[in-house]
Amino acid sequence: MGNYSNLEKEAREAILQQMDELGEITTDTVMELIRPHYIFDVRKLRNQALRRTANNLMRKYKDDKGIRTCFNYKDNGVSKYVNVDKTKNLKALEDIESQLNKKYKGLNASKKKVALRKQVLSGQLSIKDIENFK
Repeated sequence: MGNYSNLEKEAREAILQQMDELGEITTDTVMELIRPHYIFDVRKLRNQALRRTANNLMRKYKDDKGIRTCFNYKDNGVSKYVNVDKTKNLKALEDIESQLNKKYKGLNASKKKVALRKQVLSGQLSIKDIENFK
């Protein structure tokens, strides 16, 4: 079940379908959709919260210019953070650069999708025009 292990697969699919039908939704609304299906495990949630806090702390570590310094990479399947200003691990830097390139491409694809939708809503493009972009 991956990142949704606190939800049964059928519940997750039903919630995602409702989200898709609504088109616009708040986090509070999604929380209410999830609430009846959520499986609660206190120990697991505590560990998740600790891990999230540790990861956030490392991700938000920045240099004096405000540029992020610590990045995550996998070392033989083990997740580690590296300070790019201090490391001598070339493989880690190559892995991090690859991740950043993938994120850059993904963000650009999302940006293009938003720009196309804005053009449709403003009447500059039709839905048919968008099909030609895909």
